[in-house]
Amino acid sequence: MSREAGTLITLGDLHLGSFRKVKSLLLLVFVGLEGPAPRRQLAALLWPRAAKPEGSLRVALHALREHDGSALGGDERLVAGVACDAAALLTLRGEAAWEAYRGPFLHGVNLPDVSGEFEEWVLAQRERLARHVQDEALRVAEGSDPARAAVWAQRARDVAGAPPMEPASLARLLPLTLPGSALETEVRAELADLTAGAPAEARGSGKAPAHRMLGREAELDALLAWAAAPGGGAAVVVGPGGIGKSTLTREVLRELTRLERPVVLVNAEGAQSDADVAVRVAAACAPGRPVPQGFGFLRDVLGAGSVVLLDGLDALDDLSGLLSVVREDLPDVRWVLTGRRVPRGGPDGGLDTGTFLLPLAGLEQPGPEADVTQIAASGAAQLFVREAGRVRRDFTLGAGNAALIAGITRRLVGHPLAIALAASWLRVEDLDAVYARVLHEAGALTAAGGDSDGRRGLNVVAQRSWDLLPPGARAAALRLSVAPDFDPLHAPALGVTPDELDALLTHSFAEAYLPGSERLRLYPALGGLLAGQGEAHPDLMRGAREAHAAHYLGWFTARPPEDPAVDAERENILIACRAALTLGTLKAEHAEHLLAHHDRRGLHGSGTETFAALADDAEDAQAPAQVQAALQVACMWLAFGAGRLLDAQTLAGQFLAGPLAADPASRMKVLNTLSSVRGVQGQIQASVDLLGQALALAVELGDRTRTLYYRLNLLTHLTFLGNSPELRLQLAALEAQLPDLPPMLAWQVRQSALGVRVYLPATDEERGAQLVEAGALLEAGRTLRVQSLEFHGHEFRTQLALHLRRWRQAEGWLAEWRAHIAGSGKVPDETSLTLVDTELHYARGRTPQARRSARLALRASERSGNPWQVLQLLLLSARDLSARDPDGLRRWLLQAAQAPNAHSQQRAQAGALLLELFGLPPQGSADLLDVPALRVWLTGHLAG
Repeated sequence: MSREAGTLITLGDLHLGSFRKVKSLLLLVFVGLEGPAPRRQLAALLWPRAAKPEGSLRVALHALREHDGSALGGDERLVAGVACDAAALLTLRGEAAWEAYRGPFLHGVNLPDVSGEFEEWVLAQRERLARHVQDEALRVAEGSDPARAAVWAQRARDVAGAPPMEPASLARLLPLTLPGSALETEVRAELADLTAGAPAEARGSGKAPAHRMLGREAELDALLAWAAAPGGGAAVVVGPGGIGKSTLTREVLRELTRLERPVVLVNAEGAQSDADVAVRVAAACAPGRPVPQGFGFLRDVLGAGSVVLLDGLDALDDLSGLLSVVREDLPDVRWVLTGRRVPRGGPDGGLDTGTFLLPLAGLEQPGPEADVTQIAASGAAQLFVREAGRVRRDFTLGAGNAALIAGITRRLVGHPLAIALAASWLRVEDLDAVYARVLHEAGALTAAGGDSDGRRGLNVVAQRSWDLLPPGARAAALRLSVAPDFDPLHAPALGVTPDELDALLTHSFAEAYLPGSERLRLYPALGGLLAGQGEAHPDLMRGAREAHAAHYLGWFTARPPEDPAVDAERENILIACRAALTLGTLKAEHAEHLLAHHDRRGLHGSGTETFAALADDAEDAQAPAQVQAALQVACMWLAFGAGRLLDAQTLAGQFLAGPLAADPASRMKVLNTLSSVRGVQGQIQASVDLLGQALALAVELGDRTRTLYYRLNLLTHLTFLGNSPELRLQLAALEAQLPDLPPMLAWQVRQSALGVRVYLPATDEERGAQLVEAGALLEAGRTLRVQSLEFHGHEFRTQLALHLRRWRQAEGWLAEWRAHIAGSGKVPDETSLTLVDTELHYARGRTPQARRSARLALRASERSGNPWQVLQLLLLSARDLSARDPDGLRRWLLQAAQAPNAHSQQRAQAGALLLELFGLPPQGSADLLDVPALRVWLTGHLAG
């Protein structure tokens, strides 16, 4: 909060700008917090023993108005005219409230000769403001991951000016502390002290004790012991919906965080494939990282000893298959997977003996003969008391109601969600009525087969809880049932008010389920009830789907596809797309935006599956041709990005043979995709032919952006083939577009064009012109602060100096290039620098230094994965290596001179070296160059 001169400061101090007269300011303090007040009341509060209180007030008021004439207005009733930091504090929430709290109300201010009533008012305000900050700190903690929650729990505990915490607040604080911490020990001890003097009955059975896990201590200990074992492994926690699997995983997260074990909790609800799970794991532990196939790309994030909690794997059919993949890719990671079903394949789901299977049943219930103390010790009874306290703050367990509570928990077989729902009925009826209703309805649970896991009890209780919801809350639940989860900020757009959302939380229909996030969801275990109610209200559900689709598609397309905020809403966006297909409102632009999101976020594997399903849905819905085409093009492009070349090729071929290819724009995109596939397959000429067709269509359609980028891609392929005439033609056409391009894009095109020209044969005069262009790129990068332009400017001018045999100049520019890299802290491609360094050392007659640089370049090329760089090292070091292994060098040069997967300029250089060193022309079959074998050979011969 700003503490500018125009604000009355009362937190930790008392002043209005430079004005510090206490009695004058106390007038303003009271009116600012309590509202307009009569002069007589103020005089009595602040000058109770003055001979003429009204006169004293006039003097104080005059002094204040001399400093600020608008601070306190009015005549008989005084009205505050300036802001007060304390009043503003009460409107702030979360971290903002903590930041604004600079200290206790009127801290250190002497209250001279004021009434006892005013002193009590000050103390009450001090506690009120401190409690507000304390509550907001607890709120932040409750929405944070365990480590951050512990920090905010300590802050809540330490709020200056706050009175001692009540048992209810301590019970709220305890689960936010880290296990074994000093704060946990302190809070537990204080709770014990506060209840030590209570009557025996209350000590044994009053408020629910503040345990972390009510009735799941054994399961928690078992999981923690399993997680502590060395090496990787998998634990599978199974049980019906609402039985407490998510609660157990959250507690494992909290305990392992306290032990400083690397642990991550992943919401896997709705994940249907290994690729989808990988995307969610990456989003949780490495946000923004591209997601290739498998899980191996996370090795640097999920090292030995890491624990991954995958909660809610109910939509994944092949759980055993997922376990096989993660064990192979991340063998040292421990995985905890939760779901409602035992994996298929036998009584233990076909799981191998190394998998820890942990079934969850209902909480332990007290027996019919249990006394009050035994009932109070039962996890099921403790849960009922805790949940009842949410709706009736005075609710306790005692001798008069213990049997009723025990009976309710037995009838509901200890099912946690059923117990919580039944406890919420106390908002509208007493405990006897709750017991009678559960007892009556439980008669339906005695059918053959019984109700061993509580699912039938849950269904009965859920229906009654539904009936008790206000009509608005019922409608809100149905509207929200369209979404797998949601940010509360989006709820109004879905037709749900804050009061309706609060009712769903209070009645245990919704939960905050992800530590560190404010996202909410309806309890998944209530999905059956909500689906049945939705069928009974088709118009409401159709409106809910329309509102959901319109909101999320509008929200998504209004921001960049790569915006990290989109990741959290991806499932909602996909649901919106499916609904829009059914409603006939999905547009091709929506599909293209979704493709851009998956492409730019590196979600190629999961995106292929997503768009394949959407394309099938579009065909079933008989969506417009443009929409169907956009979805199919997206599927094949992402398959290409995922390295599934055969799938991309097949999909492209089927498209081109079908009716959707009649649209020139769609055909153009598919031809470009197929060209990319052929390029990776090494069929460069076929790739050029296909890309030429796509380019012609882009020109015909007037698509200037694709014309530009297709031409840039074509240049790369033509350079590879060595088609100089066509290259120069395309370069001229590309450069003709420059005047019409935005400045930044024009510089990027100039960079690409120069990158082609550097590797074309040229005269010294042409090289000189290219050197001028490289300098222009360098200056543009510095001026525009674009590191890639500056980097390539350094690279090109150093290479051109080598082409022109200006060795000293090249050395100076290489040093500047290195300095740029060191200063930027980023290395776009260190291989290019070490290759130039190698070439320069050989040119200057420094063979030992050249070999050292070559070895560095070889290691760097392995990281980049670029085969061109390995072959370039062979060509640069050929004269040196001819003395070490002439036969081996001759074999490699013969391969390189003929290899179809070698660049045209490299083939030409290899042929020239064959003639120079061995007097041989290129000959033999045109086999592919074995780059890995060449790397091994170079590694051995460049040593020393």
